[in-house]
Amino acid sequence: MSLSLTKSFSLSLNDCKDPVSSVEVTSESFLRDETSVQVLVHISDQVEDSKQQDYYLGSVTVDGRTDWTSLDALIAKTFRDYLMQVDPTASLGLSCDSLHSYQLTEDGQRVIGGDKPALSPSRCLGNSPSRILVTLKGLREKCVDSLVFETMIPKPMTQHYISLLLKHRRLVMSGPSGTGKTYLAQRLAQYALHPTVNFNMHRQSNKELQLYLSDLANQIDRESGGEMPLAIVIDDISDATTISELINGALTCKYHKCPYIIGTTNQPVKMGSNHGLHLSFRMVTFSNNVEPANGFLVRYLHRKAVEAKQKEKVHDPAGHQALLSVLDWVPQLWYHLHTFLEKHSTSDFLIGPCFFLSCPVTVAEFRPWFIDLWNQSIIPYLQEGARDGSKVHGQKAVWEDPVDWVRGTLPWPNAQQDQSRLFHLPPPTVGPSTEEKRPPKETPPLSTLEYDPLMAMLLKLQESANFIESPERDCTLDPSFQTTL
Repeated sequence: MSLSLTKSFSLSLNDCKDPVSSVEVTSESFLRDETSVQVLVHISDQVEDSKQQDYYLGSVTVDGRTDWTSLDALIAKTFRDYLMQVDPTASLGLSCDSLHSYQLTEDGQRVIGGDKPALSPSRCLGNSPSRILVTLKGLREKCVDSLVFETMIPKPMTQHYISLLLKHRRLVMSGPSGTGKTYLAQRLAQYALHPTVNFNMHRQSNKELQLYLSDLANQIDRESGGEMPLAIVIDDISDATTISELINGALTCKYHKCPYIIGTTNQPVKMGSNHGLHLSFRMVTFSNNVEPANGFLVRYLHRKAVEAKQKEKVHDPAGHQALLSVLDWVPQLWYHLHTFLEKHSTSDFLIGPCFFLSCPVTVAEFRPWFIDLWNQSIIPYLQEGARDGSKVHGQKAVWEDPVDWVRGTLPWPNAQQDQSRLFHLPPPTVGPSTEEKRPPKETPPLSTLEYDPLMAMLLKLQESANFIESPERDCTLDPSFQTTL
């Protein structure tokens, strides 16, 4: 023990350029003992005008005896534990190999596998704020690990999307609202193809898009220089075929010089009726039932739970476990509501995970937040979906009020007192049967019937037949006339 301490003190003396006594070095070492340092992932590939964000991984302990190899191992373990909390099944496809470097101060940067800084970790920390910024492998290393970590979309899928985009240059993401298409489109473009331009077809017209693309094509042909976009994101496309024809007509420059294009649409795109679209665009379909949408909410809420732990002034294992129980209940609720809409609404009217992303990370705040969300947002949304489903399909399944499941599974303590505060969802008003409401396609409009004597006579005869109650009277009708009616 005395030998190791002597060696430690001698190393500290050699590192220090000023003549300092061994007593001072000893006291300095002990002052730095057991220093808890926060470890955060810093996303360095974000564009300049976007909001920079650091993601909390956990904490490590650094003291005067911690060398760079030991700190490498501590950071790798913290990163691995974080991935297991966020995605216990597959860790997002990331591993310790995803780590590129970490930085204690401006002078204390350590590239993993590279040369070690001259000063020890404890001396690099000095009096600076106790945190370590970790950088993951990204575009400079020809990797997608940084993008995977930021978006929480599994690595194999992210690689697939980027491969499709770079190979085919034009991509359309189709799927229900709230499944993350717009966010992914913008991040793919910013990550690999900055600078980018964004168009929203809900707020901008086809004419504006056409004029912009035509002007861009002229600039490319003239090679006028200046910063031109490498990618264009066209969001909220209502008619993918029309936009495809517009792009093909406006971008008259050579194909390999055209910008990359990523579109998003909430409308289902059918292969047969949009053959021309599929020749110019590569299609990616999003669904709540498959990745990346179906696992995103769980990963996102687990990340929020880790960040909540960072803000705890006093470590409270029981309170953190209660929070995890609440956050794990939210994806179950989402799956239940998704199943309800599949039964009672149309195929394109679904509920995405984005409904629940604003979820608070304390049990006390979650309770009023959820009651308000349920009564003011979810119930009206489900009513609209059920009404649409009833109009199109009638009653497809036995009606089950989703509030019954919610009331029986509320995850916070003393939830019984809040059950009555959650609104019911009444079944949609049942009108006349589908056959009576919707005449056959061949039937002319009512205004036409009024002026057609033959059709008017047939309708009167049919109306009279509807009042015939006796089977005997039914039999007296001529069979051929019955067939006509």
